[in-house]
Amino acid sequence: MMNSFVRNLVGGVLVASCCIGAVQAQTLPNSTLNNGASSNPYNSPIHRANPNSRQGTESSVPPSRGPNIAPPVRKPTLENGGIGNGYPTRQNTPRPSTPITDPKRGN
Repeated sequence: MMNSFVRNLVGGVLVASCCIGAVQAQTLPNSTLNNGASSNPYNSPIHRANPNSRQGTESSVPPSRGPNIAPPVRKPTLENGGIGNGYPTRQNTPRPSTPITDPKRGN
């Protein structure tokens, strides 16, 4: 009788400790429940895996319709100089005009 009681007691303690460990393992120190990181757009799993990722930065909600009083934004292109490396472009400067002189021929 006593042997089965001790066995059941040890089994119950093991099961209880496993359940407590499982609950603690799900609450991570950096979880969104503890520090409110769900409000931080830079703390998404995609952004943490690839910090240069722009995925998820545009709103899924369409912009509100209203009077458009702002001038249209031009997209950067090579032609309008919006895309480049910051260095001035190499433009051919006009060569200074030199007067054409006919060499005098001796007759």
